[in-house]
Amino acid sequence: MNRPGISIILLFLALALVLLVPFLLQPKREAFSADARNLVILSPHNEAVRYEFERAFQRWHRARFGEDVKIDWRNVGGTSDIVRYLDSEFTAAKRVGHNGIGIDLFFGGGQYDHAQQARKGHTAPCGLRQRHPEWLTDAIIPATFSGEMFYDPLDRWYGCCLSSFGICWNRDVLADHGIPRAPQGWTDLADFSYYRLVALADPTKSGSINKAFEMLIQEQLLAELTDRGARASQAAMAAAAATAASEDLAAGWRRAFGVIRRIGANARYFTDSASKVPLDVAQGAAAAGMCIDFYGRFESEMIARNEHSDRMVYITPDGGSSVSVDPISLVRGAPHRELAERFIDFCLSPEGQRLWNTRVGESGGPAIAGGPERYALRRLPVRKDMYTPALLQTMSDPTALPYAHGGGFTYQSAWTGPLFGLIRVLIRAMCIDTHPELAGAWEAINRHGGPAACPEAFAALMALPPNAEYGQALTFTAQQLNDKLTEARLTREWILFFRGQYRQARALAEMP
Repeated sequence: MNRPGISIILLFLALALVLLVPFLLQPKREAFSADARNLVILSPHNEAVRYEFERAFQRWHRARFGEDVKIDWRNVGGTSDIVRYLDSEFTAAKRVGHNGIGIDLFFGGGQYDHAQQARKGHTAPCGLRQRHPEWLTDAIIPATFSGEMFYDPLDRWYGCCLSSFGICWNRDVLADHGIPRAPQGWTDLADFSYYRLVALADPTKSGSINKAFEMLIQEQLLAELTDRGARASQAAMAAAAATAASEDLAAGWRRAFGVIRRIGANARYFTDSASKVPLDVAQGAAAAGMCIDFYGRFESEMIARNEHSDRMVYITPDGGSSVSVDPISLVRGAPHRELAERFIDFCLSPEGQRLWNTRVGESGGPAIAGGPERYALRRLPVRKDMYTPALLQTMSDPTALPYAHGGGFTYQSAWTGPLFGLIRVLIRAMCIDTHPELAGAWEAINRHGGPAACPEAFAALMALPPNAEYGQALTFTAQQLNDKLTEARLTREWILFFRGQYRQARALAEMP
């Protein structure tokens, strides 16, 4: 055979090998009987969570009920994408008189979005309260903690694991840019030394990052009350919450959005994927970023394990985040309701809870009562009885004790809970759709001496439109905030306002 012929054959073999490698390297799948039952789950959880929970539930279900189960994971994007999908599918189902949409469970995402789906009637009582009332006690799964609800009193959603929010950073990148002190709190990311170095996610795409911004706002509201003489007692905070339109909270709202605006001005980018932030920080594409705790811990472990490096660090700022839950909900009209209820029971059982933070291989193999077999998930279980001395010895994060350390921050739902949807729209208009103008104005102010040297420019940069001030914002109803026409009108109005303010701020800073 001539050389051109041999070259063509070798090229063909190389191409075939490239195409086959992904199939050869994919994880080994469980063997199923022909009558294996199906379960359809919508989830923003990553591949690691899906892998571990699928295999553990399959073994758990087979051992207890003698039946095989196949899970059909429907990945339509992040939590915000899932919410839009559920809304549109139920709207379409209503038109044709259907009760369900062919989905069994909504697994993962934040408490706010699960509560909203329950309010809309898109999720249904799952019966766990009747099946396992012994779990719903202060000793195992409390109803509330740090001001956050941990399950729905009407049985429509239950928190499966705990989340807090914080900052990840890269030691090497900080050193390369001459930043001597690592960030310890949200306001550190607003310093101009982080200009173009902060990685952020779009809060209209990620429910978790919007919750992180809400934590920052609550921290600044409390700081303003404290500075004005309210001594951060529960009584003082309750009184402030009862008069939520007070000038103290209005000033705290402006203060918080001033911090967010400077962090936004320092942003290198706004990504659609919250998981991209710690990944880029770990790889040196950004110095620091805001993220949910498990993304930060997971990435720091991967860097330490694979590269033997401690450059990636995650912290939850002291007093900067409540402890909230990632729930699971039974979708209305679930086609496989019995199986879906069993999956909920598994997730809240000791067996399911051990998956969240037990080290890989800790049980000596993929035993039912053991931990994960391939991925350390680095999440914290919701059950209090998982934090015993014996179980802590098996955990990836034995010093992360949410019930012991999480009481330093009390979430005040009345302050910002009704504004959760508005916050994401306001941040998008203020920081994302106007980012070139925002970053340019912030750079010009600092190039000319900083805020103290350019007070008029800084005041223009910090201005809020009248209907985004705290008292006015509270007048928006939940129905208005869920209306797409209202959202589009507000977004356009606010973009025009902020773009004008940022251009004015830059011009004032650059005046001779």
